[in-house]
Amino acid sequence: MNQKKAAIYHFTDQSIKRPKIYLDQLKELEAFANSMGFYLIDIYCDKSLKVYEHTEFKRFLSCCDSYDALFIKSFYHISKNTHSFISTIRMLLDKGLQIYSIENGIIFFEDVPFDKTLKVATYTCHSGTANEFKEIVLVNNDILSLFATKKTNWKIIDQFYDRSSHQNNGEQIQIMELIKNRTKYDLLLVRNLNDIHWRTSNFCKIREKLHLDIFSLQDGLLKYRK
Repeated sequence: MNQKKAAIYHFTDQSIKRPKIYLDQLKELEAFANSMGFYLIDIYCDKSLKVYEHTEFKRFLSCCDSYDALFIKSFYHISKNTHSFISTIRMLLDKGLQIYSIENGIIFFEDVPFDKTLKVATYTCHSGTANEFKEIVLVNNDILSLFATKKTNWKIIDQFYDRSSHQNNGEQIQIMELIKNRTKYDLLLVRNLNDIHWRTSNFCKIREKLHLDIFSLQDGLLKYRK
């Protein structure tokens, strides 16, 4: 019987305090992979926090077709930027890899239930001037509403939107309101997943608090699993 083959990817800095910590983390990732039934495991580890020095991750990407799964500590290790993270994840999923993270769980996309009657909230976020924001929010809300009306059986219950003038944390007031009222909805509808948050680590935190499937016009249906 062919054994499933997995890759582990991790990065660390080069401080004198880190060697034992990152080696322990690699052992934890290997044990996690074993617990999921993977015993043929290759390890890729970059010893730098700088993305342009992540040669091991580039090496993994060049041969990712030879693996069945990728194990990482957190989705942040794929990319700190949400847009780049989603693009890389979609590419790996399309190649047949499963993606497992110790901190953020498993990530996968599914077919979209356009025919189901779902209660939906929409969310959009834009950085820019106040005048630009007003115009763009109206357009984005119209796009999301029109899509739901023309393409699905979904009913939009509420529309949330934030302006983040400098993409600073704490500026997304309405997404906190959305999280507070999440039990009213079956699905969150957005233009793209980057709207939820531009930083991967914060995107993952918000996704965990939402407890909702998220459909992005650009990226597809991201399922939520605890």
